[in-house]
Amino acid sequence: MEIQIPPLYSVNLRESGDHTQQLRAPSLSGPGRLSLYEKKRKKGYVIRLDDQPELRHLILSGSAAAPDSFDSVLRFIGKHEFPNIEAVPGAPKRWERHPLLSEWITKQDEIIQRARTAVDSWQDAFTYSAEDPEKGLPGLRKPQIGAVHAVHAHWAVTDEPATIVMPTGTGKTETMLSILVSSRCQRLLVVVPTDALRTQIAEKFMTLGVLKRFGILPEDAHYPVVGLLRHKPKTPDAVDAFFERCNVIVTTMSIAGQCSAEVQARMALQSPYLFIDEAHHTPAVTWIRFLDQFKHNRIVQFTATPFRNDDKPIGGKIIFNYPMLKAQEEGYFKPIHFKPVIEYDPRKADRAIAEAAVAQLREDKKKYDHILMARVESIERARNIFKLYREFEDLRVVQIHTGISSKREREEIRNQIVNGEVDVVVCVDMLGEGFDLPELKIAAFHDVRKSLTITLQLAGRFTRSVKSLGEPTFIANIGDVSVQDELYKLYTHDADWNQLLRRSSEEAIKSRVDLMEFVDGFANLPGSIPLEYLRPRLSTVVYRTKTDQWQPENFKKGLFKETDTNKVFFDVNHQGNTMLIITARKTTIDWAMMQELYNWNWELIILYWNQRQDLLFINSSTNRGLYRKLAAAVCGDVELIREPAVFRCFEGITRLQLQNVGLKEQLGKFVSYTMRAGSDVEAGMSEAEKFTRIRANIFGTGFENGERISLGVSAKGRIWSWRADDILALTRWCTSIGRKLLNEKIDPNKVLEGTLVPRIIEGRPGEMPVYVDWPDIIAAEPEKATTFLIDEQYIPQFRTELKLNHPDRRGDLAFDLWLDEEIVATFALILSEEK
Repeated sequence: MEIQIPPLYSVNLRESGDHTQQLRAPSLSGPGRLSLYEKKRKKGYVIRLDDQPELRHLILSGSAAAPDSFDSVLRFIGKHEFPNIEAVPGAPKRWERHPLLSEWITKQDEIIQRARTAVDSWQDAFTYSAEDPEKGLPGLRKPQIGAVHAVHAHWAVTDEPATIVMPTGTGKTETMLSILVSSRCQRLLVVVPTDALRTQIAEKFMTLGVLKRFGILPEDAHYPVVGLLRHKPKTPDAVDAFFERCNVIVTTMSIAGQCSAEVQARMALQSPYLFIDEAHHTPAVTWIRFLDQFKHNRIVQFTATPFRNDDKPIGGKIIFNYPMLKAQEEGYFKPIHFKPVIEYDPRKADRAIAEAAVAQLREDKKKYDHILMARVESIERARNIFKLYREFEDLRVVQIHTGISSKREREEIRNQIVNGEVDVVVCVDMLGEGFDLPELKIAAFHDVRKSLTITLQLAGRFTRSVKSLGEPTFIANIGDVSVQDELYKLYTHDADWNQLLRRSSEEAIKSRVDLMEFVDGFANLPGSIPLEYLRPRLSTVVYRTKTDQWQPENFKKGLFKETDTNKVFFDVNHQGNTMLIITARKTTIDWAMMQELYNWNWELIILYWNQRQDLLFINSSTNRGLYRKLAAAVCGDVELIREPAVFRCFEGITRLQLQNVGLKEQLGKFVSYTMRAGSDVEAGMSEAEKFTRIRANIFGTGFENGERISLGVSAKGRIWSWRADDILALTRWCTSIGRKLLNEKIDPNKVLEGTLVPRIIEGRPGEMPVYVDWPDIIAAEPEKATTFLIDEQYIPQFRTELKLNHPDRRGDLAFDLWLDEEIVATFALILSEEK
């Protein structure tokens, strides 16, 4: 029969819910023999594992003393009916006696010594044994070995925070273990996002994962003393008492972030090393303050993507980036099959997705023990989708989310999932970070995740390669066009998810790496100004230059008067020919005539000199003026590019629709100026106006290289877009603008000939409506700026949504206004059929 022997701990201490453990011998399992033991009113079992026949383990029930003839004694925990042989392998047991342990260690100084001895045992013990799948030899994977070497190389020259990017499923945790042992970290704090992941990671550190089993560490290397921190320490002394006896402390972001400042400072003092797992999670302000305490420590962040869930960079220099392409080539990921559903009616979409997903599950079940995961955006949606899948009576369906208030019930559901007792799981948060279940092979997207970060994370969960399982399938409704631009290609019919995910991942990560390398070129700005978080508007004026060497250090001559006392911070990236100027000037307030009261008006100015193009670009957060003196101060003889050449910027923009047009007309010595705005601005201009008036400024939207863009041009020379981006993206945008400005083949008077002209239709188009959206005048404003009066209550726009109502090729165009999860109004555009 199958026998399982529990692990043996040399340290197993619980205090106030926190747990400190050190493993002495791991759990053992395998085929074995079991026989009854009954002597002098002592009843129990004697068990032997087939691969260790010389060792006899006695299992006793009750309180009877164990006979001296057995060196290895286990005691049942709780009530146990005797004899019940079938219950023995899984029955809870604890060690009462073991030949490897004379006594359990509970004293503080003895546990501290155990921790020191563990670190000493790692001296020269770690070996870089690489796996060889062809020969069947186990070992570390290529990304794991590469990441460990990258950390050692980084720490050899700097203690700055580092980031390791490894796709989900390539072995981040074993990488952490390898760094711990190979670096002989004296004390390591590991921070994770969830309770479940805290327990999982702690178990890995306690057993050292596969390091001993694969021969990466010898058997005589000690296991670390691991502390599971479940509660906030109240005092620095409490931190000392717990941390000093541990090699590794594992806790959550919420626990660490909510501790007092003095407790956090003591944590940083006690932990020279800090590992952050699943670092893409959006941190709270309290977490940011916690990280600041560790600015002098060695920090390594581990993530599948270098962007947080809110799409902001996670910070830290990316020292190792294992691309998804390599993960696929090495066989760590299985290819994804994408099966699209086409349903334009949102009321029918869920059923269409469910039917397609269930059909795929039934097909897979003929060969594999696959599980279907239905992912939704909210708890209310999860409950509705759960009811939908319950209609398939042959399937075992569960839902798991925080709406299930009972923690015990949620844990029971998780156990059912892990034990393979379910077919369909409806969830909101993907079962929690770090949840490892290879059987999850079918993903039904009932609500599309509008973030590349989450999509990449999800893909890694489903694509892990296991020989006994098949290939993953993703199902989504491509009739739902409410996805962000970066995900649109992923949900297109016949899309190759493997190629698109890989390409999207590589592009996203490469842009992050490029930005960090570019930011590293600035060395003199205060550390309190994190350049990777700057988001300047894409706006510039452009000057032709006639110099071989610019002089950015002369900027003050062209920006300030000698009497100015402004605050100024500046720095130059000489390799990227980019200068940042951050300045603040005092401004009076309008409600008091007192010099003692004033405001600080901050301004960001970015200068980018493209030496190859002989162009100087100047960007300002205030967009005030053309900065002629500044341009001359840094580049000498310059010439502003203005009309008509500036209108060359519209070259290559397709489906251009003008939103604002400013026209001026010269009437003798008088100048008349007219401003037109709206989506029909082009249609409202007469032919006479087009030929007799001069373009002063033009703004429109269209598509370039397949992406939607906005662009505005002023005859005076300013070029701008609605978009804000990082400083590297700004320089690249300027370079693309420069190529057009210098192209003499572009006729600035003809670039607007392809402008879309809206026309009035008098009948209903005979096409299928696929989407309804807000008018541009509303969509262009922040969601908090628009409110609706609904049932005598003012409701902000961000709580509302427009959805089509039973779309069809004929009939009225009907749509609903949704408030949260309810329809509050129905509208219809009534048109006769188009002839």
